[in-house]
Amino acid sequence: MKEIVSYGRFRCPELTPHKNKGMEITYIEKGTLEWMVEGVQEKIEPGSVYFTLPWQVHGSVHPREPDNRMCHILFHLEEDYPRAHTAFRFPSCLGFSASEMRSLSTVFSASTRHCYLATPGIRWLMPALIHELQSAHELDHAHTVTLLRGVIVELKRIVAGEAADTDTHGWSESRVQHLLAELSTHCDQRWTLKEMAGRCGVQRTRLNSIFQKLTACTPMEYLARLRIERAKTQLRETDLKVIDIAFACGFGSSQYFANTFRHATGMTPSEYRRHCAGLTEDELRRWRTIDFRSEQEERRRVESFSAD
Repeated sequence: MKEIVSYGRFRCPELTPHKNKGMEITYIEKGTLEWMVEGVQEKIEPGSVYFTLPWQVHGSVHPREPDNRMCHILFHLEEDYPRAHTAFRFPSCLGFSASEMRSLSTVFSASTRHCYLATPGIRWLMPALIHELQSAHELDHAHTVTLLRGVIVELKRIVAGEAADTDTHGWSESRVQHLLAELSTHCDQRWTLKEMAGRCGVQRTRLNSIFQKLTACTPMEYLARLRIERAKTQLRETDLKVIDIAFACGFGSSQYFANTFRHATGMTPSEYRRHCAGLTEDELRRWRTIDFRSEQEERRRVESFSAD
C-alpha cells in the first residue's frame, strides 16, 4: 500500500524531535514514556494509543527510551499539510466520504491531547494491521485498507469520547484491579508476591498472568515502575535529596535506586533532575524550527528498530 510510509512492531530506543509527512499512530504495549508534541509533555502509559499530525513536532524528553514495545504506523494524507489545518483529507483509497473526512479530521486537529487509553478495538486492530502489512497473500491490500480504516475510526471515537472499553473482568481480575489502585497509593511499602496474591485471593501464577494481561508486566515489574514514576515526580517537583527520595519510594538503598532508575530511564536520578527541569527558550525555538524527516530516513529508522 503506497500510502503507508513506515510500520512495525518494535522497541523504540530513542525518539528525537521530528515531523513526519503524514499521520502517525502508535499503540504502546509495554513501557512508560514521556513524549512531547509541540513542546507540551504527555506521560505515555502501557495500553495507550498516541497520534500526531503532519505539522506537529514530536519527540521524547529523554535521550534514551526505557524498555518498551509498540505497534507503529505512519501513512500519507492526501496532502503534506506543512501547517496546522482544522480539517484535512485522507487518502482516497481508504474510501471515506467528504463528510466522514470532515468528521474525522476536525476531531483529530482540535484535540489538545495526543495520548489516550486504548480500547479493546485498538488493542486488537493495531497488531492485526502490522501483521497484515508484514504478510503476503492475494487480498492483503484489501485487508490492510479495512484494518487501517478501522484504526482511524476507532481512534476518532476514543478522542471524541464516544468509545467505551467493553472488556469484562471476572472476579479475580476485579480483585487485581483493586490491588493495582492500592499499589499506586502505597508503592513505598515492602510488598511481596505472596502478600499481593493473598490480597487478591489467587495463586501467584494466576496473579502473574492477570498482571501480564492488564499491565503487560509482572507484579514486581509493575511495582518497580510505580516506584520509578513516583521518584520522577519527586525529582521534578521537590528539592528532596536523592537518598531521601529513594527511601520514600520504597527502595532499600540509594545504590539500588540509582541502578534501577538508570536501567528504566537511561539516566541517573541527578541527570534526570537536571534534564527534566523544563525546556529552555532556546530548546523551544529549536523544536519550532524542525523540518520534516524524509521518508527514506523514517524507513531506515523503523527498520533498525524492527531489527533491534
